[in-house]
Amino acid sequence: MDKKTAITNLVNNYGKYGVTETLISELIDDGLKAGLNCDLIYLNLEADLSKRFGQEFFCTSQDMARAFGVSEEEMNQIIEESREELLEAGENPDEYFQTVNSVKYLM
Repeated sequence: MDKKTAITNLVNNYGKYGVTETLISELIDDGLKAGLNCDLIYLNLEADLSKRFGQEFFCTSQDMARAFGVSEEEMNQIIEESREELLEAGENPDEYFQTVNSVKYLM
């Protein structure tokens, strides 16, 4: 994801709450200066803004893989390990990770 797409998506989703292009641009620039990639910055901003404004935050393992610079298979393994750790700690992993069926069509 590039900076412009991240700004557009976040302002489209949260502009009604007063979130501006200027604010998002500055936050993204701060993240880039800290060495983060745009995908990771976007997911963090999306998670924070959704929490602040009472929205559900969802992302795919593919989104997380891009953000952390690993393959989707690696991310799925990390998620499975995290689910096991949560179970061992007595927590419900479904509060953090949900498995959904997806359908792909080829034309």
